[in-house]
Amino acid sequence: MSVVSGTLQSPMQSPPLPGDGGRLPRGGASIVQQGGAESRADLLFALLARGAAIFILIMLGALVLVLTTAAMPSITAFKAHFLASSSWRPNEREVVMRDAKGNIMRDADGEEVTVTLPPEFGALPVIYGTVVSSIIALFVAVPLSIGASLFIVRIGPRIGLLLGPISFLIEFLAAIPSIAYGIWGLFVLAPFLQDHLEPALNAVAGKVFFLRMFHSDQGLTGRDMLCAGLILAVMILPIITSLGRDVLRAVPRVQIEGSLALGATWWQSCQVMLRYGRTGLFGAIMLGLARAAGETMAVAMVIGNANRISSSLFAPAQTMSSLLANEFAEASSNIQRSALVEVALILLVMSLLFNVIARYMIVGRSARPAV
Repeated sequence: MSVVSGTLQSPMQSPPLPGDGGRLPRGGASIVQQGGAESRADLLFALLARGAAIFILIMLGALVLVLTTAAMPSITAFKAHFLASSSWRPNEREVVMRDAKGNIMRDADGEEVTVTLPPEFGALPVIYGTVVSSIIALFVAVPLSIGASLFIVRIGPRIGLLLGPISFLIEFLAAIPSIAYGIWGLFVLAPFLQDHLEPALNAVAGKVFFLRMFHSDQGLTGRDMLCAGLILAVMILPIITSLGRDVLRAVPRVQIEGSLALGATWWQSCQVMLRYGRTGLFGAIMLGLARAAGETMAVAMVIGNANRISSSLFAPAQTMSSLLANEFAEASSNIQRSALVEVALILLVMSLLFNVIARYMIVGRSARPAV
């Protein structure tokens, strides 16, 4: 207990502030809570912040609702078969009936027996094209991105290089429009692959037993799955590099110095950094995967736009995004438009899933670092 100016005070109680008339705030309220104008401003700011967050969620829910409603005719008509079917037939088609031996069937008058096939839609080829092209992009971009991140964080400062321009140029790749990547891929990368790289790779794949599935017996055009994967790799490289750089910079200094003190080499200490930040690096890779799965124009210009499944990387294919870009404006029936919207809904769910996983790996587990 202490006595200040004749007033008995507790040791834990603060003295009155100068200019407050010797009175303490009522009920222990803060200064902000005492001021009416400040309190109203804080309340308004809190309402605006919460309203903005809720509005974004409402927008996302409205988007899912609109796509689901528009895709309902296709969902009702094809059900789960839509995900497993390889047929994409926008219009009715007459086909000639054949018997078990392959002979054309004829009626009593000698006319060919035909049957009219209704429109049918299946998303399996475009799902396959999206997955394979994204995997190719990750296979190329991930080693380059992690290597560039290590260079920026650890190697560059040691050798005295200007890291500012290097980091800027890598991040500048993300600002280049996708149409520019598509034009470069169509007029530069695709001819290079067709004339120089793919013939050699295709020949090797045809001679090696376990690579035979990647061999193509058709003519090589350069506009195929491999070209699309390489374009996507260039496009997602700055995303993974930027996030990977931030993850490695967040590694505590004590982890690196501790490994060096225990006798680790300089490169082994880099491995410690990668091991410590592997959760965040995986999240960065997942964000790059989401970008690769949703890319449209650049892929549509170089992938060949063939709606079929082929194990060869040198065969034309199609992704969900390229299918939407090529056919949505020219859809001739309601069921075709509904099927295209269902493809868009599948792509939205895939991208949302990738981002949720990445967000969880980067932020949700930040309090539980890998050791």
